[in-house]
Amino acid sequence: MKPNIRPQPRQRQKPSQKKGPLLSSGLKVAILLGGILLSGVIFYVWLQVQVVNLSYDISRAQKQRKELVEINKKLRIQLANMKAPDRIEQIALNQLGLRAPQRGQIEILP
Repeated sequence: MKPNIRPQPRQRQKPSQKKGPLLSSGLKVAILLGGILLSGVIFYVWLQVQVVNLSYDISRAQKQRKELVEINKKLRIQLANMKAPDRIEQIALNQLGLRAPQRGQIEILP
């Protein structure tokens, strides 16, 4: 007698949904640390650029201050020359036709 053997239907195996992690945890940590380090380097370079720009600004401001102090000095000298009594008297006599007062033209008020 023959045993009654029926073929069993084959079950399809579903492809495994579970895949291994794309990146291992050590690689994730290394990428994170690299990103932090890169951010720090970029921030440091930016700070150095700002320091250089501020140094140029300070240099320009100091140069401008020096020029303004020099102009101020020249203007003070020019003002002193303009206020000189001898100069004012010469302008009054020569250009305006004024003359010095005679005796008796000056009256002193009490």
